[in-house]
Amino acid sequence: MARPHIEWIQAQALSWQPDAVAARPGAEAKILSRDAESGALSCILRYPPGYRLGADHLAVDEEFWVLDGGIELDGIAYREHSYAHLPRLMPRSGFSSADGAVVLTFFSGTPVARPGVAPTPFDERRLVRHLSATDNVWDGDFASMGLESMAATARMRTLRRDPDSGEVTYLTCTMPFRQGERSERHPVVQEFFMISGELAGDFGVMQSGAYCWRPPMIKHAPYGSWTGTVLLFRSVGGPQSTLWEDPDQAFTWKPDHKPVLPPDMAPLMAQPWKRPDRY
Repeated sequence: MARPHIEWIQAQALSWQPDAVAARPGAEAKILSRDAESGALSCILRYPPGYRLGADHLAVDEEFWVLDGGIELDGIAYREHSYAHLPRLMPRSGFSSADGAVVLTFFSGTPVARPGVAPTPFDERRLVRHLSATDNVWDGDFASMGLESMAATARMRTLRRDPDSGEVTYLTCTMPFRQGERSERHPVVQEFFMISGELAGDFGVMQSGAYCWRPPMIKHAPYGSWTGTVLLFRSVGGPQSTLWEDPDQAFTWKPDHKPVLPPDMAPLMAQPWKRPDRY
């Protein structure tokens, strides 16, 4: 993996860049992380009202979660807190956003749109056409990832599990005042975006909009949250499993602010991120 360790950046600290993603001309983007070798990209895309694209396909996977507003793809409406995973070469009859949208988006390589239908079929086993958090489904299995200790104070929803690589995308919702006790390591990349809440950990206090790209076997946690959290996680490079260790220091609700960031991002997080007003 050719992405640097990012733990963590507040998306709010990043600037919107016009036309930064070639496959989405006319949209603005915040670039969360990018693989310099493969072109794989994690970003937030902002579509203006009236946005529209014609029939096309991508040579890479596209995975997304709607943060705000709504989009329509192949006649299916994706509202706030909707999810999809679209395999490479899948034909799209059209893409639009009537009122505008902000969409957390992951591409498995350089995203370039090609008109019309791909010359070869796509792998339908890897398609997740549409899921919504409002379905109120919490069917994830903490034990399958070695996270049994979370089961009493959190819920999980599996959004996708790749039939070949075992990579998994899932949603975790934790209870307010939950506090962990041990540290973790994972043998694959763990990527996450915090949809809501506040989370204290060994690198500082994260707010809604926090993003992390954690390379394999990086020690992290324990975490705690006064508010409860909703986080979208992705394992990259294989299925997620967990190795538990004693922490280097005891958990504290007020940890030192010391995010791990590449040089171009570090100045953006020089100070702790201000807790948003709640009243």
